[in-house]
Parts: sequence; C-alpha cells; structure tokens
Amino acid sequence: MFGVFLTQFGRTSRSRSTVSDSEGKSERRVVKITPIARLAIALPRAIAAIIMASITIPLFAADIVLTEEQVDAVASQTTVVIGQGLQKGDIEAQREWNPGSGTIVARNGDRYYVLTALHVVRTRDTVYGVRTSDGEVHLVDDVNTDRNIYPLGREADEFGETISGLDLAVVEFESDRNYPIAVMGDSATMTPGEPIFVSGWPTPDDFDARRVRVTEEGELTAMFPPADDGGYSLLYSNETRRGMSGGPVFNANGELIGVHGRGRAIEQTYCLDPQLSERNSCGIQTVHFINRAMAQGLILKFAEPPVDPELIATGLAARDDADTIEDIYTLFTFDLSSLLRDGPSGGCGSLLLGDDCDGL
Repeated sequence: MFGVFLTQFGRTSRSRSTVSDSEGKSERRVVKITPIARLAIALPRAIAAIIMASITIPLFAADIVLTEEQVDAVASQTTVVIGQGLQKGDIEAQREWNPGSGTIVARNGDRYYVLTALHVVRTRDTVYGVRTSDGEVHLVDDVNTDRNIYPLGREADEFGETISGLDLAVVEFESDRNYPIAVMGDSATMTPGEPIFVSGWPTPDDFDARRVRVTEEGELTAMFPPADDGGYSLLYSNETRRGMSGGPVFNANGELIGVHGRGRAIEQTYCLDPQLSERNSCGIQTVHFINRAMAQGLILKFAEPPVDPELIATGLAARDDADTIEDIYTLFTFDLSSLLRDGPSGGCGSLLLGDDCDGL
C-alpha cells in the first residue's frame, strides 16, 4: 500500500536522466531509488529477488514532468464539489450556502473516498452531495449514519476558527461508475520554488449559479512543521478564492502533494507566517494526511505514480463539460425530508440533474 510506503520509508533518493522517445524528443525523468532498493542491490541476487517479490509497489519510479494543460486535465477528472443538500424553495439557505472542493483519492469496490478540508463538512447531521466530473451528484448521508465522513481533526471552539489535529476529512460515497483516482505524491520531497497547481470550484463574488472549475498556477514558497492549528505546513503563491477550500494541490508531475485550506492573510487572520501569508495561500501536506489516517485506523489504497496517460487524455477531451456547472443551486437541491424518510442510507445513491429518483 502506497500510504505504508510513504510513512515507513520517507524520502527517496533521486537521480535525473534524459531519455528519448521514438521521434528523438528528449524527456527529463527523475528516478526514485528507495532505501530498500539500495539494500536489495547490495545483497546477493537470490536474497534480493525475495525482497523485491515482497514489495507491492515499484521500487524505481520515473517522475514525468507534465505541462500545465496536462496537470489541469488531471485536476479536471479528480476534483469534486462538496456541498450540503439544499431544500427546494429555500432562497435564504442558498445565500448562506458555502460549498467547497475535494479530491477523489481512493476506491474500494463501489466505495470512493474524497479528501477535503474539515471545515468544508463542519456541519454534521445533514446530507451532503459530491459532484463528480461526469456531472453526477452522489448523496452522502450524515443523518442516519456517521460513518460516511471521517474527520482527521476537531474544531477546538464553537465557530471552528481553531482546529486541533488536521483540518482534513475523508468523505465516502458509493457508485458503480468508474472514476479516476488522484495519484498520491510524496510531499516531503518538495522544495521551495517548485511549481504548484491548485484546483477547485471558486464561488463568484455575486454568488451566481453558474460555476467553473479552475486550476491556479504558482510555486511553493515555504514548508513548515505542521501547525498546531489545523496541521498546515505549506505556503504557495497561487491565488485562491472562496469555494476552493479542500481542493487538491498538485506538483508538476500531476501528483497530489497537498490539500488547499486557507487563502491569503486578511488583516490579523493569517496562516503559518504573518508576513509570508500576505502573499501566499496555505495547505496541508499529503504525507501528514497519510500518517494521521493510518493512526486513526483509516487504511486506504492510493494510486501510485506516474499519472496514467489515459487519465490525461480523458481530462483533455471532457474538460468543457466536466468543469462547468450551469446552475449549482438546482444541482444540489434535494427533497431532503423525503430522502431521509423513504430512502436507505444515501437515498438513491446519486442523482443526475433532471433525472428522477425511484422511491422519492
């Protein structure tokens, strides 16, 4: 399991090499050599073969640097919208509604796991919706069960301004459809100055019903030990907006290395460093997420590098439809009372805009 690999073996050594394709074009790759790989090389071949056979992930992985457009294609397929269900006709609730973003990070059969910020799903005992790249909204019942949302921290005060642990949560939904999983990167190998890409669904200033997903490019500014408040440890220059909280932070290889949580400093409200925070957004490293999830007994199997070229191709082809929601209020409006009264946990499981839900 990739999470075990990260936490047990930590950083890997990197050696850079250049390879040429069939057309003679050069491509720079970074080869990761883990400590176990070095040990296996030094041992007799028979013993090395036994060690290699026991490892379930590649010991040598090539980091292929993607273009900005390719990273955006990956983000398009793996970034979701997460929001509470709205009751039909409740205009006041629409004005106060504050959806966020998230990333599909794991799958177990028909169960998918979305990583987001804890404050995105801070309201409990309600029904959430997770909108995936195909336009479908999957219902998450947090009324009849508390097992669909796994908090990795807790709010230390009434208004959620301070979080003990990590400002992260894992949201589970069910579907028999095939959705891409974000490739988990090793955030511990990042260095300041490297390119960073943050994906999410920003809320327009006028709260217009039409929403468009964006990928904001920037670079890593600084890394810190996890903060006491929320476990934040990344500062990056990307400009972020409301609604992008919980969204993925990718490296240049299209690998998930962080979760976005807070924007730039506003007056006395800042993240990690008061001066740096004036010009930088703030996130949580995936390596800290993996460690925390395992400590809480949440064992997930993550996608391994490199990013599948088919994922990039699908993202490029489907981006226009995947990245636009014409009316988000209609999309997230459910008959909540009927859903919770008549339906099983999760109701119909998912809804497409305009589709009927049998039994509702």
